[in-house]
Amino acid sequence: MLFIIVLSAFSILASAHKQTVIDSTFDRTPPLKAAFLGSLIYPGAKISFEWPTTAYTVTKSKRHSVKIYRKEKSVNASIGMYYHADFHTNVFLLAERQWRRLRPCGWFTEFAPGIGISRTFLGGTTYRVSDTGVVSTKPLAGYTYALFSISSGLGYDIQKLWSKPIRVYSRVSLLIMAPYNSFIYIRPTIELGIITKPSLLHKKQKIPNE
Repeated sequence: MLFIIVLSAFSILASAHKQTVIDSTFDRTPPLKAAFLGSLIYPGAKISFEWPTTAYTVTKSKRHSVKIYRKEKSVNASIGMYYHADFHTNVFLLAERQWRRLRPCGWFTEFAPGIGISRTFLGGTTYRVSDTGVVSTKPLAGYTYALFSISSGLGYDIQKLWSKPIRVYSRVSLLIMAPYNSFIYIRPTIELGIITKPSLLHKKQKIPNE
């Protein structure tokens, strides 16, 4: 029985073939990501730039099928915020390492862990009392935290239907802030946005002299 299982597994692996081709000519223009960001029911926004580092095409061949998909890696820099009424406004800077997998039909998935810094500004008026007992208001009161994040998203490349470099995506993230009252503070967020390449960032092609 063990011999049959090993033989079957070997035949399956032998019938599968994986080929990876690195794309050295892919466009390195940094795409701009702009999104509505919501933390639970609290609104916000996020803007990011992606710096592509690697792109390659993977072909998996089996006995009766062939799967082709594209993988992209990038480093992202983001600034975002959300507003929680009567609690705080959170502004954060985030650096992410992103992996994206694109299917020929246009759908793609992405995964990105990140690290950064978060600054909250307390809602309402904050007062402070000096050593002499004088009470005064404290402007821009809040706290600064180390920020860690983990994100997973799903999107679609509209360029498959329309000749414009636009992708739409949704993403679910966990923002982890520490130390928060000697513990950690976790905020789930949802993004709905677009990815595009602004025309100002495109390199102009030189026209040879006739």
